[in-house]
Formats: sequence, C-alpha cells, structure tokens
Amino acid sequence: MISRDLVTWLVVAGGVTFIVFANLAQQRAIGRRQPTVRLATGVAQWLPYFLWMPYVVVGARIGPELDVGDGWRALGTAMSLLGVAIALWSIVTLGRHYDLVLEIHADHQLVRGGPFAMVRHPVYSGLALHFVGACVATGNVVLAAGTLLVTFPSFWIRARAEEVLLRERFGGEYDRYAREVPMLVPRVGGKR
Repeated sequence: MISRDLVTWLVVAGGVTFIVFANLAQQRAIGRRQPTVRLATGVAQWLPYFLWMPYVVVGARIGPELDVGDGWRALGTAMSLLGVAIALWSIVTLGRHYDLVLEIHADHQLVRGGPFAMVRHPVYSGLALHFVGACVATGNVVLAAGTLLVTFPSFWIRARAEEVLLRERFGGEYDRYAREVPMLVPRVGGKR
C-alpha cells in the first residue's frame, strides 16, 4: 500500500529535484559555451518561472482529490518519477547547450543522441509524463485541470518557440531532423 502522504512527498521531491538540477545545469552550461547570438522573446521565455506552481497544489493538497486506489497511486508515482528521470537524462545529454532561457549561442550544435533520437523535446516529454503521473497518483482535480489547460499548452508553446530558433540556426539540417523524429510523443513501432 502506498499512502497519499508518500505519493505527495515523492511527486514534490521529484519536481524539486528537477528544478534544482535544471538551475545548476544551466549555470554550469553558461560557463562552457560561447555568447548568445539569438534569444526567443514573448511568453515562452517566462513560462519556466511558474514551474513550481503545480507542486504547491500537490503539496498543499489544494482542491478535491479522487480516491484512485493503491494500484493507480503506485502506477502514477512510477510514471511521475520516470518522467523526471527522462527530463534529467535530456538535460545531461544537452550538456553545454542546456538552458532555461530559449537561446542560440555562437557554438550551438544540434543534439540528436540519447533521448533526442526519440523526440525533439524530451525535457518537455519527460515533464509531461511526470505531470500525468502526478495527476494519476494524487487524483488531484486542480492539478489535472492545470496540467491539461496550462502545463501542456506551455510545453507546446516553448517547444514551438525553440523550433523557430533551431530552424533559423540549422536550416535544412533541422528540417530533416524534424521529419525523422517526432516533436513530443515518441512513435510506437519505429520510424515512419
């Protein structure tokens, strides 16, 4: 049996782990690359500053929580932790190219290895899995609504803004990559 308190702790700990790791990775990466040459503008740049909000909903148990049962709680918790692991793997794979800010730097390279061979934006894919798992594990209705109406659209907005920058920088090379690898959801059954 997995308690609601343990689920809450694991989901919040997973999120905090991601946020801390992402900020440390960003600081390390900035010192290992050339200066910024192009920066995205608009709402896409501000969205990471609100990533902590779902964890307040989970931690403070804001809103009604459906009794999902032990099996669903365990499955959701596993999905949530797996999602964080995928996002962290993606950040490590990006190395000096990782940033919370959407930008292109002078020595930018297109990363296609690791999780980037399966989807073009695996940080967002991992975080999406994390939030779906958190919704399943907690049964929190406010979290589920926020995930569907705010979090998922935010990931899509950021991914689209990144794609504009990457297409400007890499042109046809990025277009080929986009034809070969899906944006956010891996293909089942191999290449098309």
